[in-house]
Amino acid sequence: MNIVNGIAAFNIKEYVMNSRTILALCIIKITCFTMTGYAAAPNPDIGKFEPATCPVDFPEGNDLGNRFEFGYITVPEQHNKPGGPVIQLAVARFKSFSDNPAPDPLVLNTGGPGDSNMDQFIPMVAGPMGQALLAQRDVVIIELRGLRYSKPALICDEVFDAQLSMIDKNLKGKEANQILLTAMRASYDRFQKEGINLSAYNNAETAADIAMIMTTLGYDKFNIFGSSAGTMVAQHVMRDYPQRVRSVVLNAAVPLGQPFFRNMMSNASESLERMFKQCEADEACNAAYPDMEEKFLAYLEQLNKEPVTIRIKHPDSGEEVNFVLNGDRLSTWIFASMYFNTQMPYTLSKFMAGDYSELQNSANIFFPMYNFSYGLSYSIFSSESLDFTVEDIKVCGRYSAFADGMSMFFCPSLLAQAQEFWKVKPLDLSLLKPLKSDIPTLIFNGEMDHVLPTAYIKEMASNLRNGYMYLFPGVAHSPIDAGSCAFMMTMEFLADPTKALDSACMERFKHEFLTKK
Repeated sequence: MNIVNGIAAFNIKEYVMNSRTILALCIIKITCFTMTGYAAAPNPDIGKFEPATCPVDFPEGNDLGNRFEFGYITVPEQHNKPGGPVIQLAVARFKSFSDNPAPDPLVLNTGGPGDSNMDQFIPMVAGPMGQALLAQRDVVIIELRGLRYSKPALICDEVFDAQLSMIDKNLKGKEANQILLTAMRASYDRFQKEGINLSAYNNAETAADIAMIMTTLGYDKFNIFGSSAGTMVAQHVMRDYPQRVRSVVLNAAVPLGQPFFRNMMSNASESLERMFKQCEADEACNAAYPDMEEKFLAYLEQLNKEPVTIRIKHPDSGEEVNFVLNGDRLSTWIFASMYFNTQMPYTLSKFMAGDYSELQNSANIFFPMYNFSYGLSYSIFSSESLDFTVEDIKVCGRYSAFADGMSMFFCPSLLAQAQEFWKVKPLDLSLLKPLKSDIPTLIFNGEMDHVLPTAYIKEMASNLRNGYMYLFPGVAHSPIDAGSCAFMMTMEFLADPTKALDSACMERFKHEFLTKK
């Protein structure tokens, strides 16, 4: 294991790989080409590839011609039952423009779980970052089972409708949860009527999908990139198909075997409290925002008693609508924003002064994410992480109101309640133990991540004999989104995953609090 701590801070997101980012792209439809079939199986449809028109838009003027393929590959719904029902997964392949490309492609997996890999990565690979990747090797994007463009897609329209219905209402966290639970039950019932076996939508089956599809495409070994929840997928592939994996890059790694989901609310509360303490210990920050922790807790209480109504824009229509901001909704927004915002004292001081512009500019977290597969997300977490009740994860003390409020966002307390009806078979405990591997693995995590404490990551790295861990100071959840440094290190690692990297670019990363001028 090699552990490298960076030194400096950089909070500008140069390369945003976030499903909520809306890219203005011109439509270029690309007709796709034929790929080789998988070996014969009891069900004759397994391994069949159907060419299709790519549903995702490309940047203007980027016509890859025959270097891009898109279509659907049929896989078993359950890999131990190849004669049973089948599903279809969307697959995109970008061919390297090198005359002598590496034989092992890069497979990309984003987070969520539930974000569309196609929406996330096709525009990126078709752009400048993709040009760097394709100079070395092919890139493969698989729309994992249950995601937006695969069939079936576990899209929960009922949840989207519920989210829209709540925008202009003054709802506390518990009230919002009840509305969402009703919508989730309706989605679950619909999936059951459609004959979808939700117990088959887990990371173990997905790992088998990836191995099968890569064989279908003619590859023996491959590299994997995973971000956030996508790192869980990568670890399952490493465990089940180690002979197939050349190297792995884990950005915002979520270690198997750690109580990540169970402790999410307490970890986020402790992270916010720690930020306030750091501000208090910083002379300039404390002078700019004295007693910020006490003021924040009082402000939450005030907003829950006397909400304010502000105007926000619908992210799709652009129409301005009323939005009731109470303490619980503010907590929800803070929790979601802490995935990238490490300047909460500055942000909260603006709110307390009546300036809600930061929230108004990022209020899309309260609106539906129509490309997000909540059904897959619920099923994966239910199969891997829900070994607790609402009482088990309750945060007591001074931050209880903050923790209760953040439950309006996708969080453990909501899914713990949903277990009454969202029934899926849990994965075997042997699949959920901390991963031990000698596969070369590059790990990026932010030191200010509010849901992934560095202790989790260090323990994970200790089990990876050829693991290299880099902790980015001043960065929250995703170092790959904090500038070009992590991407350049990824390129170097893919070229030779057997050696430690040049991490000089990390010297500019440090955390400094923004203060009023």
